[in-house]
Amino acid sequence: MGLSRRQACACPVSALALEAPAKLNLTLRVVGRREDGYHLLESTLVLLELADRLLLASGCSGLRVEGEEAQGVPVDPENLAWRGLVAGHGGTPNSACLTVEKRIPRAAGMGGGSSDAAAAWRLARAHRGAAEEASRADLDELAAIGADVPFFAAGAAAARVSGIGERVEPIEPRARFVVLVHPPFGLSTAEVFADLRADEWGRRTNDLLAPARRLRPELDDLFRAVSEAGGAPELTGSGPTIFSLVDDPQRAAAVVDRLATSGVRARMTRTRSSPAAIERIAEEESHVHP
Repeated sequence: MGLSRRQACACPVSALALEAPAKLNLTLRVVGRREDGYHLLESTLVLLELADRLLLASGCSGLRVEGEEAQGVPVDPENLAWRGLVAGHGGTPNSACLTVEKRIPRAAGMGGGSSDAAAAWRLARAHRGAAEEASRADLDELAAIGADVPFFAAGAAAARVSGIGERVEPIEPRARFVVLVHPPFGLSTAEVFADLRADEWGRRTNDLLAPARRLRPELDDLFRAVSEAGGAPELTGSGPTIFSLVDDPQRAAAVVDRLATSGVRARMTRTRSSPAAIERIAEEESHVHP
């Protein structure tokens, strides 16, 4: 297949580029469990300006992962972006070179891998001239890659999501500034769900907060730090990323500065008013160098 983290995809043709935004779960309720073990969810999701960036070019084949958050991202057929590309092509592509620039931390509860999968799926569809709009059948198929993939593929900046992630109801996005706190550790979504107790379903804004705190008690200290810095801390998804919605950029910047002073890794971003659009890159700009 030619998958490689180091080998460049130098393709002498035009390319397609697309941002793969991070997401926040503003709410996440567990409402049941299917016989196959999958939990049934009700969640409100929004897209963020923070995003990975994908580049798809033809004329060669392979996967390249680079960027400040590339460490630990698999470069093999199980890479979610590659799986999304295969799903969008309807099979393993013979002449499609995919480059993923990672900016979203992995295992952070922000859907970086799922967003990459949806973006690669959209790029593959555009590459072969198929309709970019996702059908209900497409969303059902994409849910097999990851629960958040249908949301990212549905073309909504904000949505209510239910089932195992395949039911996506777009809602009107609201512009907000966001403070993100990135703990120095990750959390496995599977482990968080495994630690979730049935009596914790439907009890919180995010039902995964309790098991996440049991697995990582350090989250309690970070919640206190955000509160003391002037924020209102919430956990996104299975964590461990903590977020705080803020009314204006000056206040958000002040919260970030206070957190940085106390040694906490934080940044400011904002919600998106619309999903990212595919860009066509000219031939001379489409080369990726090692």
